[in-house]
Amino acid sequence: MSALDIVNLENFRKVFRNIRKVGLVTTVRYVVSDLLFDLRYKIDTINTEQLENLDIDSPNKEFGVYYEGTNAYIFKKAFSSFKIDAPNSCFVDFGSGKGKAMFMAAERGFGKVIGVEFSLELVEICRKNLEIFRQRTRRKTEFEIIHMDASQYEIPTEANLLFFSNPFNEMLTTKVIDNILRSYEMAPREIWVIHLYPQGNMAFAKHPRFHLEHESSDGFVFRLKPA
Repeated sequence: MSALDIVNLENFRKVFRNIRKVGLVTTVRYVVSDLLFDLRYKIDTINTEQLENLDIDSPNKEFGVYYEGTNAYIFKKAFSSFKIDAPNSCFVDFGSGKGKAMFMAAERGFGKVIGVEFSLELVEICRKNLEIFRQRTRRKTEFEIIHMDASQYEIPTEANLLFFSNPFNEMLTTKVIDNILRSYEMAPREIWVIHLYPQGNMAFAKHPRFHLEHESSDGFVFRLKPA
């Protein structure tokens, strides 16, 4: 991965969109954090991918959102609002794409990190990125990459940090919530949810079992309330 690989029209469009939304200074902060992340590990997570250009064998393709790696600065900021015992926790990224949030979770010391992604092409890129990331960091994090529609994913009873970076619409999120509650019923535990860039998707906010712990312009942090 070199600086030349990220100089493309779609990335320029993303920069201009961010300037309109959050201003020049914040946009520069976003861009620099993303550039440094990919250049540090020599991987590709910064380039966006449109779903219509991907071969996805799922009836829910139309409800998904295009791939855009979670911004490193925003990811770090999301974790500043609560505390979690990362080494003894399991992080699950729904719509994991090229794996950026997974790698950032490993940087934070999570003992196990799982990525769920319905695009085989993105899964393959993620696996390549993961191999490079492992070689360059030697981290002991246990990784698992799952090629599956997130609405069909049976959430393991060890999972306690569930991460959503605007992967799909409210309807699919509601289906995932049902899976979260089933997992909790099998093994009651503290479960945290980070939902970034909700774009009008208020499935967690409207659900009575999820308590809003923190809100910002980037998204929400919820905690699952006991039954």
